[in-house]
Amino acid sequence: MIAICRGMQMLSVVSGADIIQDLGKWYEKQGIEYHSMHRDPEKKDLVPHDAKIISRDSLLYEIIGEDRLKGVPSWHHQAVRSVEDTRLAVTAKTKTDGKNVIEAVERPDKRFCIGVQFHPEVAVRKVVDKEENADEFMSYETAEKLFRALIREGYPDGVTEG
Repeated sequence: MIAICRGMQMLSVVSGADIIQDLGKWYEKQGIEYHSMHRDPEKKDLVPHDAKIISRDSLLYEIIGEDRLKGVPSWHHQAVRSVEDTRLAVTAKTKTDGKNVIEAVERPDKRFCIGVQFHPEVAVRKVVDKEENADEFMSYETAEKLFRALIREGYPDGVTEG
């Protein structure tokens, strides 16, 4: 399973994780100015930012093969606060205005269960549709790695017709 954005949040909540209901308000309560790094305040387009893969023992690192995800397409105002006392492992983060925001989680006790806070499908769409700002977001090849890994997991002997 790949759980994307709200899907990652739902996977996390079902697993017992704690959620930040609104990033802007959360930062405000801590006396930190929030710069809408995860969501366009005018709600016109997704926002690109980098995420750091923090575990080389993770499925995410195995799939991507790099420590950094460049230009992840982001569109959220909520985030996973903590996975403490759950079966989830945090595998990627972004430092936003001095605070870490969780960008990816996994269930290491499952064969293939990844949650990502960003939208790899949007990176694919931007390239396919030849959108003007496509080069600001993660590459098509990087996004495609996630989906190909899911397909390989679902069809270990290869995709067949019928």
